[in-house]
Amino acid sequence: MAPGAERENPLRVLFVTQYWPPETGAAPARALHFALALTRAGHQVRVVTGLPNHPSGRIHPEFARVRRATECDGNLTLERVWLHATTRRTALTRVWNHLTFAVSATPVALTGPRPDVVLATVPPLFLGVTAWIAAHRHGAPLMLDCRDDWPRAAIALGEMREGAAASALGALARFLQRRAARVVAVTPGMKRQLERRGFDAGRIELLTNGADTELFRPAPLPNGEGRPFTVLYAGTHGLVHGMEALLDAAERVRDRVEMRFVLVGDGAAKPALERHAASRRLTNVEFRASLSPAQLVDVIHDADVCVATTRDHAFSGETIPVKMFDYLACGRPVVAAVAGDAADVIRSSGAGEVVPPGDGVALADALMRLAADPERRAALAAAGPPFVEREYSRRRIGERMTSLLEDVHRSAHGRAIAPRPRGVPGALKRLTDVGVALTLLILLSPVLAVTALAIRFDSPGSALFRQRRIARGSREFTMLKFRSMHVGTPDLASHLMGPGSSRVTRLGRFLRRASLDELPQLWNVLKGEMTLVGPRPALFNQFDLITLRQQAGVDALKPGVTGWAQIHGRDEIALQDKVALDRYYLEHGSLRLDFMIAARTLLTLFSSRGVY
Repeated sequence: MAPGAERENPLRVLFVTQYWPPETGAAPARALHFALALTRAGHQVRVVTGLPNHPSGRIHPEFARVRRATECDGNLTLERVWLHATTRRTALTRVWNHLTFAVSATPVALTGPRPDVVLATVPPLFLGVTAWIAAHRHGAPLMLDCRDDWPRAAIALGEMREGAAASALGALARFLQRRAARVVAVTPGMKRQLERRGFDAGRIELLTNGADTELFRPAPLPNGEGRPFTVLYAGTHGLVHGMEALLDAAERVRDRVEMRFVLVGDGAAKPALERHAASRRLTNVEFRASLSPAQLVDVIHDADVCVATTRDHAFSGETIPVKMFDYLACGRPVVAAVAGDAADVIRSSGAGEVVPPGDGVALADALMRLAADPERRAALAAAGPPFVEREYSRRRIGERMTSLLEDVHRSAHGRAIAPRPRGVPGALKRLTDVGVALTLLILLSPVLAVTALAIRFDSPGSALFRQRRIARGSREFTMLKFRSMHVGTPDLASHLMGPGSSRVTRLGRFLRRASLDELPQLWNVLKGEMTLVGPRPALFNQFDLITLRQQAGVDALKPGVTGWAQIHGRDEIALQDKVALDRYYLEHGSLRLDFMIAARTLLTLFSSRGVY
């Protein structure tokens, strides 16, 4: 939300998510807390989700004969639709599970009250198509909450091979991301990956997972007398989690200390883990079924130390096991066999120890050290709750999601201001825009093609650069330019770059001096998002310029490829002077003035004065 912005009127939010309580795990918990945060803020939330079956693959008994169900609770409406569920875990059955939900959810998402914003949580990617279709049908912006970087994560985990299927899913992911008003990354590593791939950094938001600090409350460590030292793993038993290291640790310590390992949860890897524990006669390992969050709190409080594990793979540095936040919030020391972002969380908290992923020996050694040092355990336990409350409270993360959705709605719809010009002058201006833009796109197509190729050869990255800009009524749109800067450059106004910036590529210096980088904006003109002559569109984060233009009423005008201010100094003009020139154009604009500005622009192109 921009500085000084006020809270919107209540929004209608359509939330498409395949996972929802009573299902357990990170995905349903994250979805629930986002929905609760939105309803607390007074917004109306309509959730379209599946019949509960995750992670076991069995439809919960109370929904066994249900094809569709609707539940209402205040501002929250929950609509469950049928999907195919099975305990057989193969690539084909998972795809069919995801696809059947997307197909069942589509007619539900397309009907009902018109939403102001559509929120979708992926993976699965197929439901993202459902959400995109619904957003397009209702004319609402789409927000994409990416919990995993698919299909890249699946390839790294060995769940999918490189090939046609992976390429198709990758293309689908990029399709959805580029059409979303905002993309939410769940870890810093995922955010960095999206930026490295050239995705518009200004449209990426980081909203991590966290703990429900109102439920997961700290409690004193258990008294160690008369009971074995208890090590708890609570969460999904998936292929990604590398829980084999826990069995290795249990085998290493069983003849050394009185220590029991309690593994709570379900998942695809659980049957194999149970077989391995039985074959190794690990009597100090106990498997338990999944528990509701309220039941899980008591189990965590009964533990002396809690553990989190991930597999050792190329993607492990970009994942953060959600269970870590629950452990820390309950005031339990954590031993984490993790790397990257997850390791950073534990080290920052001061509430645990980090060992390499997949290293059962190191995990066992860390557990034995803590078992022998109650003072160390107490110090670690005390550090967790305030850290989570400060950095990873689900309530605060939900409030940030609420503000983000409100900002997306505001950016999509803008403020109520009468457009200028209107009537016959407005129609003539639009007719001129279409005729000139179409003619130039045809005539300059060879130049556009050669420029695009030259950019690709000059530096890595796409030839086109997409950037969030502000249109008429302070509404947001995506402006096209030829890329003149290196991939990953932050969104900064040209005057902040300064002359000779190292962020500008070799070819980019020429493109900017000649203003050839602006040519793709002819497509924006043809679409009606811009005009040939008008105030240059502000960046989405130029709040000072946006505010000044609103105060002067200048945002009644469409942004232009060139403008009155552009022929009076371009990037050198102070903001107040630029807005004064924009105001002059607002008051004196005409087709005659437009032709004069266009002619002056052609002369200005032969000079690099005022261009950074």
